[in-house]
Amino acid sequence: MKNPLPFLLIMFVLVFGAGFLIGYFSERTGMVYTQSEIGRLSNQVDNMQLQEMFITGEKVDCRLMYSAMGSLSYNLYDMVDRLKSTSPDSPQFYEFKRQADFLSLKAWMVAKNIRETCTSDILPALYVYSGNCPECQKQDTVLQSVKSKYPGLLVYAIDYYLDEPAIKLVKDAYEIKSTPAIIINHKLYSSMNESEMEKTICENINCTVSTNF
Repeated sequence: MKNPLPFLLIMFVLVFGAGFLIGYFSERTGMVYTQSEIGRLSNQVDNMQLQEMFITGEKVDCRLMYSAMGSLSYNLYDMVDRLKSTSPDSPQFYEFKRQADFLSLKAWMVAKNIRETCTSDILPALYVYSGNCPECQKQDTVLQSVKSKYPGLLVYAIDYYLDEPAIKLVKDAYEIKSTPAIIINHKLYSSMNESEMEKTICENINCTVSTNF
C-alpha cells in the first residue's frame, strides 16, 4: 500500500493556499471598494460645504438640501460602522478609518452650520465611540433604532482615540472624557436609552412634523 502522506500534504497545501488567496483577494477587493466609497463621500461632503457657504446670506429653501444630507449622514455612519467592526492588520485599513472619521466630523460641522443658518428641522448629532466598549455597542443599537424613526436626526460617528487635531479640539471643547458621548445642539450627553434619546430629539426638533428625506 502506498504511503498516503505525500498526497495528504499536497491536499493540505492546496486547501491552505486556496484559503489564503481567497482571503487576500477578498481583502483587496474590500479595500478598493472602500477607497472608491471614501472618494465619493468626500466629494459629497465638499459639495454640501459649498452649498452651506452659498446659502449664507441668500434666501434659499434649505429643504432642497434635506435629501442629500440625509443620504450622506446614513452612508457615512454605515461606512464607519463597517470599518469599526472589522480589524484587518493593515496600515491602509487604518488610513481608511481615519479618513472616514474625519469626513464624519467635517460633515457634522457643516450640517450644524446649515441648521443654524436655515433654522431647519434637522438635528445633527456627533456620536463619539471607542473600541472594546460594551456600552458603546448598546448606544449604537439605540441610535440605529431612533434614526429610523426620526429622519431629521443626522448622526455622525467618530472614534474617541483617533489621533486628529480637529477631533482633539472637539473633545477638549466639550470636555469628553469617556465613551459613549453624544453632542446634540451644543450639549454633551452620555449613554442614553431609547426613551431618553427620543425625549432629547423632540426637545430640539418638532417631532410631529416629518422631514422628507
